[in-house]
Amino acid sequence: MWLLFRALLPVFLLVGFSLGQVVKEVRVEGAQYVPEDVIVGLINIKQGSLYSPDIVRESIRRMYRTGFFDNVEVYEERVGEDVVLIYRVKDLPVIYKIEFVGNRKIKSDELERKIGIETEVGKIEPEELIKGFTSAPAVEERLEIQRRLRLGRVLTREELEFIKRKIVEAYVKEGYSNVQVNYELVPKKGASKVVYRIVEGEPEYVKSINFTGNRTFSRGRLLGLMETKPVSLLAFRLKPPYSEDVLREDLRKVRDFYRSEGFLEAEIDYSVRKEGNRYEINIKIQEGPRYKLSNLNIEGNTLYAYSELVGDLLRKNRGGYYRREVIDRVKENIRRRYSEIGYLGVFIEEKEVVDRESKRVSVNMNLREGEPVYVSRIEVQGNYESRDYVIRRELRFQEGELANQREIDRSRTRVFNLGYYQDVSIDPFPAEDKNWDFTARVRERFTGQFSIGLGYNQVTGVSGFISLRKGNFLGTGDIAGISLSYGSKYRDNSLSYTRKWFLNQPIDLTGSVYDRRVEYTTYTVERTGVDFIFSREFAEFWRASAGISIQRVRYKDISPDASALVKEEAGTRQSRKFIFGLTRDTRDNYLFPSTGALTELNYSVAVPVLGGNEKFNKITLSHQQFFKDPWLDTGLILSFKGAFGIVEPYGGAKVPLDERFFVGGDFTVRGYKYGYAGPLDPNTKDPIGAKRQLILSAEANYPLYKNILYGAVFYDTGLGFNDWSELKAQNLKGGFGVGIRFITPFAPIKLDWAVKTKKVPGDTSRSRIHFVLGVFF
Repeated sequence: MWLLFRALLPVFLLVGFSLGQVVKEVRVEGAQYVPEDVIVGLINIKQGSLYSPDIVRESIRRMYRTGFFDNVEVYEERVGEDVVLIYRVKDLPVIYKIEFVGNRKIKSDELERKIGIETEVGKIEPEELIKGFTSAPAVEERLEIQRRLRLGRVLTREELEFIKRKIVEAYVKEGYSNVQVNYELVPKKGASKVVYRIVEGEPEYVKSINFTGNRTFSRGRLLGLMETKPVSLLAFRLKPPYSEDVLREDLRKVRDFYRSEGFLEAEIDYSVRKEGNRYEINIKIQEGPRYKLSNLNIEGNTLYAYSELVGDLLRKNRGGYYRREVIDRVKENIRRRYSEIGYLGVFIEEKEVVDRESKRVSVNMNLREGEPVYVSRIEVQGNYESRDYVIRRELRFQEGELANQREIDRSRTRVFNLGYYQDVSIDPFPAEDKNWDFTARVRERFTGQFSIGLGYNQVTGVSGFISLRKGNFLGTGDIAGISLSYGSKYRDNSLSYTRKWFLNQPIDLTGSVYDRRVEYTTYTVERTGVDFIFSREFAEFWRASAGISIQRVRYKDISPDASALVKEEAGTRQSRKFIFGLTRDTRDNYLFPSTGALTELNYSVAVPVLGGNEKFNKITLSHQQFFKDPWLDTGLILSFKGAFGIVEPYGGAKVPLDERFFVGGDFTVRGYKYGYAGPLDPNTKDPIGAKRQLILSAEANYPLYKNILYGAVFYDTGLGFNDWSELKAQNLKGGFGVGIRFITPFAPIKLDWAVKTKKVPGDTSRSRIHFVLGVFF
């Protein structure tokens, strides 16, 4: 016992001594970047408190957890019975910039986007990273990474290592599996940076991808699911990168695809053969039996019948197989139906019963309909330039009203079709009660546009333009613009202003002044004038307009070989017109519609007042209808167009040449030169325009790349004629062909190749290329 006491006595004395010591001072040394008062605040033990080794150790752990320090050491000095604690730290600098060195394959800007971080303080707003992406876990991850790794603060070692891993992942996806990445801190007062040094190594490529056992789905269909691609000369893919990680993820996608198509027992295996730095990939598929959908039961539906919720989706399910896509469409249809009567919170509980013996799947859905939802509050976000009322006045649902999804979708379309916003979303914030808040979030585009570029169409040829246009002028929604356009055959200078929602009513007032010149083959037309147009939206989708046009029209540079009708137009005349219009527009997108319709009825009358010497009545009626593929949901967009026009003089006058209808060309019947699907001068074979026109067109656009590039097939037919007796089937001119559509933020760029059905004098070529282009710099 005495021996044990003697052994523990030093411990008791040490503990007692330490507990009795007082901390006389806490001193911080070595800090360069983190303020001393911040460090002192992290230290739990304070001056005047009792000394405790446990509290010192906890302070060290606390400082490391902040990530601000690369090293922390604590020393003690005894001053009599008291203790002085010295914290010697090596702190990390505040990082303002990230640099990449040695990255030849992936440029710095591209690497920045792939990683999802900013490389300079304030260079990227988080929302810029997800522009153009639909919300999904991967997109939200990009946004979270950007928010978490903002510069202008200390980056911890864990964060620096995280960036390093993301760089390696980006290179591995490009086929650089042997890439090496290191980093170093370059401290500098107010401008510290991190330099990531990259040794790319030798890239690895895919030589070929072979499938075996894929009896149901083609090789092309399966490759479309994969990010890993084989060599393709047509796709200009000569060295597709190889990555083991990407390949495994691709095979998971293929397996999930098979199972979503009813092959619930499908198995995917693969082998890889390496030849130098190229890989031959062999994918073996065991499809197994394909399960059928035995029945789909819905319970808990008191507001809609089963047939209303399912529609014809099961009938259109080819072969009656189990397809995840069909189930998801049924659920989507249920949500859509309920949301249109205000039941936004409908909950669908789904349970699948798989019968392995009979190879059938039964799907049971139990609905909890909930209660109708009302709009409590609408908040507008993202409108840094626009005033709130510019957006709110387009909304078709208001606070206190029933939340109708159809009206919400219509509101989104109306706001987007203003043309001021790159993206528009209206999102609900569910609450426990029946009153929900909604957020209308917009991403503004540059509505102030200074544009310099080139344009081309069949009539004007190549023309250059300078345009200064300010949509959403001063955030009011008004539009102001000035445009100067010049070409070898074309001039169009204009100044315009549109006052939106005049007197806080859905009324637009537009005034414009213009000076235009178009040079045709045998003559030139100059038109100088001013227009005033008043238009009002009198019902949803409907707008009526009225206005006046005062113009001076001059025909000059008339060729001796010109038609006699053209020669009669020589000189200057005054035009005074009243203009009326009626429009119904239900299109989902004004740039490149996929659903909806546009109907336009226009009437103008030229009157001999205020010096005017033209007398005619002109009516045009056009209708365009747009559909998405209603059968297979392939993304195919079908459009049909019909147009009719008639112009007649009165009081013994003649119809001015430029008020006639010139059928044929880029915008009417493709395959023909401008005006050559109508009357021609019997002597010169030049088009002289018609008093009447009929145009019919059908077009199908199929997405080749996302929603940016489309392939098109089309058929146009029509005729320009002067007498009703000429309107016969055998006289109609037609053109069919294929084309490409490239969708830009401003307007589609179109390239068409068309073959005419009938040759005409003066336009004997069998086919013709039509190109409508607008390029902005």
